[in-house]
Amino acid sequence: MRVKICGVKSDADLDAVVQAGADAVGFLVGQIHASTDFILAGTAARLASRLPPFVTPVLVTHLTKAADVLKLVETTHVTTIQLHGAIPAAQIAKLKAALGHGYRLLKAVNFSDGMPPPDIFESYPLLDAVLLDSHDKSTGAVGGTGLALDWVACCAFVKACPLPVVLAGGLRPDNVVVAIQACSPYAVDANSGLKGPDGAKDPARCAAFVRQARTALDAKYPVA
Repeated sequence: MRVKICGVKSDADLDAVVQAGADAVGFLVGQIHASTDFILAGTAARLASRLPPFVTPVLVTHLTKAADVLKLVETTHVTTIQLHGAIPAAQIAKLKAALGHGYRLLKAVNFSDGMPPPDIFESYPLLDAVLLDSHDKSTGAVGGTGLALDWVACCAFVKACPLPVVLAGGLRPDNVVVAIQACSPYAVDANSGLKGPDGAKDPARCAAFVRQARTALDAKYPVA
């Protein structure tokens, strides 16, 4: 099971996530709602440059215009981009054409009501993966809400989706095994559930999350 930990903001966060053994690290740049998890593009570039080999940096942005996203990519030099919000397929197509080969695009979709938005289907040919995340209707926040999804409902989407599916939304060390066993995603992603009281990534929680995720399917399908 592949693991991404998102919302890395500092060197201490980065060290905690890397030492935990995560496969990918998410840097939030370009926001549309109030959040303490977003950082400047220059900070993301510096942190991404510190990553060791085989750990993938991911640019996570809520911007919805291809030109704006492209500016962030040019500043951060990150080649895996996770798109959020209401970015339409036409803008994704423009971004993909401008980036060319060597880049990977994911789109996070709101699955809070048990169904993804209809426009995700027309975006499939443009994407390399889909991320299922929760939506806080009280604040309008998407991503980093701490709200869990209905993992059983997610299962049907995972099975039908022609792309790899990353499961997010309220995942923590104590529930990631159940979530993985419920829908067998390609990967899992966590942010708020791995923070300490100070809002920074807690090294013990990060390590526990990665460890639990790695063994989740082994627990479901024990080796004879």
